[in-house]
Amino acid sequence: MKECKVCKVCGKEFDPDAPMDDPAVQAGAFMATQEWNDTGEVCPRCLESRGILGMMYCREYDS
Repeated sequence: MKECKVCKVCGKEFDPDAPMDDPAVQAGAFMATQEWNDTGEVCPRCLESRGILGMMYCREYDS
């Protein structure tokens, strides 16, 4: 049986090995590493929300 984790943002269970194909989820995962120090503790849905907001408002990541 696969081990699920509980998201520290929304409290729902998630598979930590789920694929991260969506660019917004990838951006959220990057922010989890760079800004929030919560890598592996946030579900893909919350990473997606974080990534979308980060792409909209965090101009320090513009290239």
